[in-house]
Amino acid sequence: MEYILSEFDREHIEGWKRMKEEIKRLNWNEVPLVTADDFTSSLIFLPPAKPENSKKGMLIICAGGGFTFKSQHEAKPVAEFFRNAGINTAILDYHVTNADPDKDRFQTKRFAMEDGIAAVRYCRYHAEELNIREDKIAIGGFSAGGITAALTATSADTGQKESTDELLKTSARPDAALVLYGAFSDTDIDRTHPYDEALMKKNASLDALCHITSNTPPMFLFQTNRDDPRIGLQFASCLARYGVPFEIHTFEEGEHGGALFNGGDREAPYYEHTSKWAEIAAGWLKMRGFCG
Repeated sequence: MEYILSEFDREHIEGWKRMKEEIKRLNWNEVPLVTADDFTSSLIFLPPAKPENSKKGMLIICAGGGFTFKSQHEAKPVAEFFRNAGINTAILDYHVTNADPDKDRFQTKRFAMEDGIAAVRYCRYHAEELNIREDKIAIGGFSAGGITAALTATSADTGQKESTDELLKTSARPDAALVLYGAFSDTDIDRTHPYDEALMKKNASLDALCHITSNTPPMFLFQTNRDDPRIGLQFASCLARYGVPFEIHTFEEGEHGGALFNGGDREAPYYEHTSKWAEIAAGWLKMRGFCG
């Protein structure tokens, strides 16, 4: 029997396609990253932040979508906001299932993490030609994109020194990460199912909470109470335990998935106070030297 996409899934998959078509018309530079599972991930660079002749940091944006699709309202508008705030930005077009029930979601999550790692490594290796600072590369994302960003920050290597490939010798560890209503834990206690050691080991391999160390890069966390503040608070508590620099902002209003919360999209409803998170995040990156 042929699988039929839900209206919700189809709208988001088509929305991402329309965004990619618009980006193509704008002639933004897109570079391929990782080919796996009949898809090649890519990094889409926005025109540089002004003034173009000064070296700034880079923020890689990962949209959410439950690893089923990618939400365009969490990509292009967000990347444009941070670019206009004076930070160079790029959009990561990472692996998702496209709502295909035959695809392994866990494996797709691993592919997405590898895409994030490849994106940071690419930016650092090509820092000179991109006119960016190689020591100021951040990755941030929403929901599943936030999981991708957190996994990249906690799992990336600092360079495969034994490799003969100069690219792979380059560190893939980001200098900062923004976890935006994301990084859910798959290893929390679940009394509805019997304890399964093999499953717990598998889940822990792709649970950012299980990979936080004292070497984890600084984090910016954003969550809304209406979504669930415990997600961000749990993550912040773990960062504090290891002495990782972080900043956390929880806002009362706003549903999951609101991106900029500026009313710019029907899925980004306007909440005046909550919408301030993006300005605060840009300020945090500026404080950390991402604007030169």
